[in-house]
Amino acid sequence: MSKNEDEEWSREPVYVTESIPVSGAHEVTPDEIEREAIPVPRHLRVLKELARGGMGCIHPATDRHLLRHVALKRLERSLADEPYYRDGFIAEAQITGQLEHPNIVPVHELAFDEQGALYFTMKLVLGTSLDQWLSEPEHALGTSARLERGLEILVKVCDAVAYAHHRGVVHRDLKPGNVMVASFGQVYVMDWGLARLTRLAPAYRRRAEVPGMVGTIAYMAPEQASGDPAQMDERTDVFGIGAILYELLSGHCPYGDTQSDEVLLARVRAGAVVSIDAATAGLGLAKQIRAIVERATQPNPSKRHQSVLELRDEITAFLRHGLHLPQKRVSAGTLIIREGEIGDAAFIITSGNCRVFRDVNGSQETLSGLGVGDIFGEMALLLDEPRAASVEATSEVTLLVLDKATLGAGLGTGGWTGTLVRALARRFHDLELKMRSLGVERDG
Repeated sequence: MSKNEDEEWSREPVYVTESIPVSGAHEVTPDEIEREAIPVPRHLRVLKELARGGMGCIHPATDRHLLRHVALKRLERSLADEPYYRDGFIAEAQITGQLEHPNIVPVHELAFDEQGALYFTMKLVLGTSLDQWLSEPEHALGTSARLERGLEILVKVCDAVAYAHHRGVVHRDLKPGNVMVASFGQVYVMDWGLARLTRLAPAYRRRAEVPGMVGTIAYMAPEQASGDPAQMDERTDVFGIGAILYELLSGHCPYGDTQSDEVLLARVRAGAVVSIDAATAGLGLAKQIRAIVERATQPNPSKRHQSVLELRDEITAFLRHGLHLPQKRVSAGTLIIREGEIGDAAFIITSGNCRVFRDVNGSQETLSGLGVGDIFGEMALLLDEPRAASVEATSEVTLLVLDKATLGAGLGTGGWTGTLVRALARRFHDLELKMRSLGVERDG
């Protein structure tokens, strides 16, 4: 946004403590109002269109009464006299307005302007859509920053959608483009225009539910392609969130990449979800998170998580268990830790195999083998002691890397649990030294 535009945007006497830049926004001229038929209620100062959807478009605006910046969504004039679109627009505003949740954008006003144009205003969210967020270099595929922060975002999405389900509302168009990540970590589920009421709620405007396919093809559940609203329930949104998680992990949509909507729709109707294992091959992702995605994107609704809360709890448990840790891949023959060195990390094997050995009189004595799920290097990390043995990769290996700070946070090493863990580690360490000493004496 240029300096002049920023000055124009902030010229109104709106008493806020910070300027709110809106990229590409400028005050609408009378010619544009006439040409674009933009509704201009007296108390709103409307700026140029920011986005356009199926029923209307969105403008940033200044509410002169409440002294704040808002987003104004207006219904296209060509649709204003058609009951289906008019009632749908009103229903969207009313549904969103009654979903009072920190991760759902609040609606401020629903009204007609002086020219009879239907509009509603809502909070102006400043940030980026999740699909843009996923494309940013700092959130590159396979990085811990993408996985950890992305999962935290999805937990908030789950909270919002679960609340909507509690109020009898199914979104039916969950995708990265309908999730906004705001400037200070806020997350919002947007665009409830295709929402379906799963039970009659007198507070909501009655809207005729016309059979037909709804949603975005690349992210929709197979039952959405059937066109029967009765088949679309909370588990439809479970699939939508699972599809977002699928893209977060793999960089692809569940049905594969294709330029043809016809081919994509055929795959949706057939429930032809590409295996998450195949889509993430070579990325070294933990089996647990892949299993969560596989279940959430099952074509058969009865095989998915039966509620969004159930899906959220599995994602949260994965985060708490630390399986989003930084990963390290090494080739066969690589020495991962060396006997005698001071340890600065422990490791968990997620794929491949390793060998544990010790140098004895110039020869290597193999002590044991390690496989998927095994952890090593933790004793030296807890006790600040030299490594007691070496570990070498015997195949290509993927490791989760656990540094001292993360281990300390997970174990609570600053409290009594940390004291207990260190005491146990010391006992095992002393016992190992004693057994090694006895073995040397026997050999001698």
